[in-house]
Amino acid sequence: MSYLDKIVAQTRLDVAAAKAKIPEAELRRLIAARPLPAPLADALRRGAPLAVLAEFKKASPSKGDIAPDLVAAEQALRYASAGCNVVSVLTEPHWFKGSLDDLASVRDALGAHGHWPSVAVLRKDFLIDEYQLLQARAYGADTALLIVAILTPNELARLIAAARDLGFEPLVEVNTPDEMDAALAAGALVIGVNNRNLHTFTVDMSTTTRLGRMMPPGCAAQLVSLSGVSKADDVAPALAGGATGVLVGEALMRAADPAKLIRELRGAGVAARGSDGDGAAAPRLGHRPLVKVCGLKTADAALDAAEAGADLLGLIFAQGSKRKVSADDARAIVAAVKQRRGTADGELPPLPTTATTAAGVGAWFSAGAAWIEASIRALGRPLVVGVFQDQPAEEINATVAAAGLDVVQLHGHEPPALAAQLSVPCMRVLHVPAGADASVVLAQLPPLVGGPIALLLDTQVADARGGTGQTFDWSLAAKLGAAGVPCLVAGGLSASNVHEAIAASAPCWGVDASSGLESAGEKDGAKVVAYVRSAKAAVE
Repeated sequence: MSYLDKIVAQTRLDVAAAKAKIPEAELRRLIAARPLPAPLADALRRGAPLAVLAEFKKASPSKGDIAPDLVAAEQALRYASAGCNVVSVLTEPHWFKGSLDDLASVRDALGAHGHWPSVAVLRKDFLIDEYQLLQARAYGADTALLIVAILTPNELARLIAAARDLGFEPLVEVNTPDEMDAALAAGALVIGVNNRNLHTFTVDMSTTTRLGRMMPPGCAAQLVSLSGVSKADDVAPALAGGATGVLVGEALMRAADPAKLIRELRGAGVAARGSDGDGAAAPRLGHRPLVKVCGLKTADAALDAAEAGADLLGLIFAQGSKRKVSADDARAIVAAVKQRRGTADGELPPLPTTATTAAGVGAWFSAGAAWIEASIRALGRPLVVGVFQDQPAEEINATVAAAGLDVVQLHGHEPPALAAQLSVPCMRVLHVPAGADASVVLAQLPPLVGGPIALLLDTQVADARGGTGQTFDWSLAAKLGAAGVPCLVAGGLSASNVHEAIAASAPCWGVDASSGLESAGEKDGAKVVAYVRSAKAAVE
């Protein structure tokens, strides 16, 4: 029996004993007395170009005792004072000599000394039951580790959903390509690549690079390198593999001056990224944007876009649009796109829950972006998006049902409440006037949380909305991205400028084009292919 098998078997016994001692209702009472958790994604972004997750770990199965006499709260304060972004607390009692009391003491100390909520607290353990998530929140954790190696796909999806219902995003740990596939399919938003094999406890530092390459185009998930990082020289390879953060445990626990090591790690991140460390997120290497082709009117044009690699296909139903399609034509287009794959659609991942709204604007739209990406992977084809403008919910839902649309795009001035009346998830367009300021745009977003799951920025020109062929200041999208709000960039894009738009709006979640892909008012297959390829090649 491997280390991992032994630990999981013991964990099952521990969970059963804990349930008998402290009922779930008591944990929920403790949770109700705690403030909302600090968002993990925000903590990681604040650490850009390199977030440091500093771990408190008294022992391990492979090393035995590491620092059994250190006090959790005191060590956490050393970490936080040196500039770490997350404090990870091992709570497994048998092999790692941790406890939930360690977790609570760390959270209380960080709060008492003003480090929380800017420094988040992670419960690191072998979680197999929703009860352990309740424990994590009750004892002060802002997030918790989910290890794909010990969970079935259904268990992973259930625990991610349960964590989000409690208001936090879990850190999902992977070690193999199959585990990375499972994490992505489950819609994980923060993925940790464990360089240590939990069955053998051997370390391979190239694991982060190998699995980081599997992150798909436009993926909104953040990547963290776990285990094996012990010095500044280990940072550059982790960043090159796509990570935006590193977890460091044993080296910090053994260090005579852990604060000095944290500063060295962060300095190495700045040197590797060439950043001034002001907290703006650097685009992840290999993070290619999603690509949307809009204004499609025929099945042939839609298939051209799909073959080129488009992720989203837009059909316009707005009254008065020269690109408007009928429900019958739309049904034929959708059927052609679905038949191209040759197999029935798979099951879609669960939508973000309303509990995610408590975590704020960035968490809501990041979860929505992750749902769209996971849905594209689950279906194995582009999503078909129906574009509507100031039309009633009854009309939109009837068209969705008749045509078989996957997603709706609201392109007018629809009230936020309309999203809840729709039969499928929706995206929302924000019309960007000349000289728009990011703070003004961000101020529009809180009322949208809990409604549309994704945003698209498009150029506002007089009374025209969309299809104008004119661009806006793409740095606005970059500022939203740096604030943790992924969005699609539209307005005047074509093969000739999409590369520039992606660079200027980095970290760019996606792009959308219509009029720039046409000749004589019809989609030009060559222009579509060139645009998609240019967008996909913009970030390698």
